Amino acid sequence: MFNKSKTATNNPSPLQAEAPVQNSVNESPSETQPVAQPQRTPMMDMISSNATKPSILSEGFSFRGEISAKGAIHVEGSLNGQVQVDELTIGSRGQVEGVVTCSSLHIKGKFSGTATCSELIVTSSASVDGHVVYQTLSVQKGASIKGELLLVK
Repeated sequence: MFNKSKTATNNPSPLQAEAPVQNSVNESPSETQPVAQPQRTPMMDMISSNATKPSILSEGFSFRGEISAKGAIHVEGSLNGQVQVDELTIGSRGQVEGVVTCSSLHIKGKFSGTATCSELIVTSSASVDGHVVYQTLSVQKGASIKGELLLVK
């Protein structure tokens, strides 16, 4: 496959003398030459620290009980019970009924019950029926809210 009749010269060119030669197919370039790493910026640190993947309750999945977790939960199915998480997102097809305690509550689907959160976001497709205590609020036009939203500082 390779022509082995060529002989190596004793006087390598300056380029050949400086660059290491890969002798094996399995040898990767990183083993022969250092690869420059991109410099980290404050934005990259912020994104990587907030880049936790949410736990997902998929459409068609129904859960009844108590959930306590660090991080985020995204609900597209049905969740009934007590929930204590950092972030709770109720997707457009999701339903949550019960008592929720979280830092951020983002409602796109249906919520009924009692919630305590720092940040409450209610989208235009959301339906809220219950009592929600919040510190910051965002409600889109078209959202259905039945019950009480209480600002606490």
